[in-house]
Amino acid sequence: MEQLNQTLRTRIAELEQQVAELARDHAHARIHADSLHAASVGTTEAQDSGAAMQLVLTELRKVVPYDSASIQQLRGGRLVIVGGVGFADLDVILGESFDVNNADTPNGEVIHRRRPMVVADTEQYRAFRRGLHVGAGIRSWLGVPLVFEDRLLGMISLDKAEADFYNADHLRLAEAFASLAASAMAARSQ
Repeated sequence: MEQLNQTLRTRIAELEQQVAELARDHAHARIHADSLHAASVGTTEAQDSGAAMQLVLTELRKVVPYDSASIQQLRGGRLVIVGGVGFADLDVILGESFDVNNADTPNGEVIHRRRPMVVADTEQYRAFRRGLHVGAGIRSWLGVPLVFEDRLLGMISLDKAEADFYNADHLRLAEAFASLAASAMAARSQ
C-alpha cells in the first residue's frame, strides 16, 4: 500500500510539473502572438520605413532576446544597415554596409542561401573582431533573410554577447518578424 501511495505521489508531482510547463508555454505563446500582432499593426500604420523597421526590432526583442540587432537592405552586392536597436550610437551604424561575397561575415551566407542561419560562436568569422564589431563582444549571431513575394530584399541580424545562445525556436520566431519587415520594406520601396 505504501509503495502504491508513493507511486501516486510521484505521478501527481510529474503531472503538476507538466501542467506548470504547459501554463508557461501558453503564457510565452501569448506574448509571442501579442508582439507579432503589435508589430504587424504598427508596420502598416508607420509613416516611414525607418519607424516600421524600429517597431519590428522592438517587438522582436520581446520574444527573442538580443543585445543589438540590425535590418540590412540588399543593394546590389552589398547589405546596407537601414535600422537598428541596441547600438551605442545608431547614427554611426546606419548606412554602413557589408559585401555579400565577403567570407569573413555570415551575412553573405544568409543572402546566397536565402535561408536563416545561427552562428553559435562568432570566433570563426574575422569580421566580428574588426571594424564595426570591435568592442561589441558579439559571440552568438542569428541572421534571417527578408523575402517578399520571392524577392530577396535584405536580412535581419541579431547579436548576443553569450556564445551558443540562439536556437531553433529563436530562429523560428525571428522568421515571423522578418516576414513583417520584408513586407514593410517592399511596401515602402514601390
